[in-house]
Amino acid sequence: MRPRGKSDKRITVAHFMPWSGIGGVEIATLRLVEATRHRFHHVAFCLEDAVALRESFQEMGIETVTYAVPVPSLRHGIRFFRESRVVALQIQRVGADIVHFSDERAAHHNSLAALLARSRMVCHLRVSYPYLALRERLSLFPIQSFIFVSKEAKQSFGMSVPAGKTRVIYDAIEAPTVDMAACNAVVRMELGVPDGCTLIGMVARVSRQKDYYTLADSAVAVLRKFPNARFLVVGDNSLVDLNRSHYEEVGRKLDELGIRDKFIFTGHRTDVPRLIAAMDICVLCTHKEGFPLSILETMAMRKPVVATAVGGIPEIIVPDVTGYLHQHGNSKELADAVISLIEDPVRAHRIGEAGYEHVRQNYSRQKFVDEIAMAYSDLMHR
Repeated sequence: MRPRGKSDKRITVAHFMPWSGIGGVEIATLRLVEATRHRFHHVAFCLEDAVALRESFQEMGIETVTYAVPVPSLRHGIRFFRESRVVALQIQRVGADIVHFSDERAAHHNSLAALLARSRMVCHLRVSYPYLALRERLSLFPIQSFIFVSKEAKQSFGMSVPAGKTRVIYDAIEAPTVDMAACNAVVRMELGVPDGCTLIGMVARVSRQKDYYTLADSAVAVLRKFPNARFLVVGDNSLVDLNRSHYEEVGRKLDELGIRDKFIFTGHRTDVPRLIAAMDICVLCTHKEGFPLSILETMAMRKPVVATAVGGIPEIIVPDVTGYLHQHGNSKELADAVISLIEDPVRAHRIGEAGYEHVRQNYSRQKFVDEIAMAYSDLMHR
């Protein structure tokens, strides 16, 4: 099946990316590929307008394929079959043993193509899907294996799947081996952050899923008590139309609250660790979440974290031990937690250190690599 030399015995995995921008799903896939590239041959299937994502894979030396998304339809079944057949030929051309769908949407549109290509299929579910329409369940029916990013995502999944076809694999992050404290002053100078300011950061694309309105409301309370504080948002706000549009809405909200000058938006960045190094406190305000890498990143850099108690986040954060949780949409709880950390630097340091140890002991890169390898191996033997 594979058009490579006999000496190359590695399994070929085709990763289907269903979005144009770079968010949590894309970053998680890039890290998965980077971590396992020595064991498997990876190929990334990207949309035509996913320019930055395609470049990110290519910079790693990963082959990319541009594909047109088949549109599932019972009414236009012949058209859907033809579109899927085109993608199936692309899958066969790269010799994909396994098609790894990066989320439910990727599987919904491309499972027929993978079926026609006779490739084995795994669907990686990185957020909760408590409800699935009939057509979504039908598209997931041929999937032989499901990887859930958290226990919550598995328990709340909106269709029945045999236990033997499911597994939970937590994402991983390697704690920095070098002291990045030196980045602090340099980054703050680059961003125009005044000396002595508390810098509160959030690493997330500017989309509706990330609850920026609650963050904005909480910022008012924080700034009332600490007017010199600044809020740093690291994540795409221009590469994707939906993100660009929501960024403009968030900007209007900040203008209405009179705090626009207290926020710094960097857009998509490839140097996220050095930006995190400059933060004093990290937050993640969100409507829904699977198992956010941004929290692991910040904890690995000894930063105290405050996040919304949704999805798999409570599986990472032990309240008042490795971080703080606030209820969904509760700006007061979020503000109170941030204020308490600013007021008590000793506690903030203790929580940051505890978070670092928690990540180091429980979310190692090697454990993640072994679990992904086992998932692929089991799938190949089905």
